[in-house]
Amino acid sequence: MGRLVGGQAARDRRERAVSNLNPIGRAAARSDYLALAISLAVCVLFVVAGCEKLRDPLDFADNIFGFAILPASLISPLALGLPPFEILCGLLMLAPRTRRVAALGLMLLSMVFFAALAAALARGLTLDCGCFGVGAPSRPRMWLEAGLNLVLFAGTLIVYLRSSPEMRRAAFAI
Repeated sequence: MGRLVGGQAARDRRERAVSNLNPIGRAAARSDYLALAISLAVCVLFVVAGCEKLRDPLDFADNIFGFAILPASLISPLALGLPPFEILCGLLMLAPRTRRVAALGLMLLSMVFFAALAAALARGLTLDCGCFGVGAPSRPRMWLEAGLNLVLFAGTLIVYLRSSPEMRRAAFAI
């Protein structure tokens, strides 16, 4: 029997022809590998951070209290709810269909973390943010973690933008 017109083989040939002729398509494919690599790194980082916070929620609650930003009634719910949220968003970064919403959640979370650290540094506080478990309070470490949050924001922004359906369609347009 012959092949069906428009079958899978024909579709594969069309996609190969488009990506071979369209330089934007080739650049988008490389960019998608970048977004995937960033997604994997962010996934590992937030899953590990969330698991470390879950190991000792009381210490994490003490770290949150040290920032002196939230009322006492919100510290325990945040200390118990934030680690599962980080783990969930980290894992959602792995699936292409959920990557965009996970990147948005982690992007906003990174900015909140940066704002909290910047406020603490501006007020002259020296504390452990509790980002990766318990550690010794240190201003240089606080600066390092503030910088890390900016890098995480930039990485999740790249993933968010590259996961846009419009960006994917534009990459394969002739």
